[in-house]
Amino acid sequence: MTNLVSTLCLVPLCSAIFLGSGILAAAQKSGLDGTYIVDETDSDNVNEVIEEAVGKLNFLTRDIARGRLKKLNPAYRQVAITSSPNEISVTVDNQPPLRTPAKGAPVAWVGPDGGKVNASMQLAGRRLAQTFTSADGRRVNDYTLSPDGRTLTMQVTETSPRLSQTITYKQVYRRVS
Repeated sequence: MTNLVSTLCLVPLCSAIFLGSGILAAAQKSGLDGTYIVDETDSDNVNEVIEEAVGKLNFLTRDIARGRLKKLNPAYRQVAITSSPNEISVTVDNQPPLRTPAKGAPVAWVGPDGGKVNASMQLAGRRLAQTFTSADGRRVNDYTLSPDGRTLTMQVTETSPRLSQTITYKQVYRRVS
């Protein structure tokens, strides 16, 4: 009878430990992890935002700025996010993934225009902040996941001493099931 009582007490204890470790593993994984496809209807038109920004520049620098901004701000069709306690990885379209330490330490990276930048990422709940810094300025992609987990919104803020204003726009993505 004592062995039966010991066994009956051991089963719930082992189950609690096993289930607890599964809950812990799930808590370490980000709710943002997944693949998302752009929703052009709900997204800003990046070309219009760029035209508005360069429209305030003098005509000598306007074309150069327009070309650079278009290279630096491609409208991504697809975003894939994966995370672990040590690393965050974001892959856009068919480009190589950007991998950074999860704690926000910057890494050297080559941007879409071929320029070298320092890139860092930090996850906080349903938000991912991606920061790119170079001699020309700074860009922050602030990803936020909707409460239902289906929509990822990327709010872009770009600043540069060469621009007369900050560039901001949003891209909206739907989770691929």
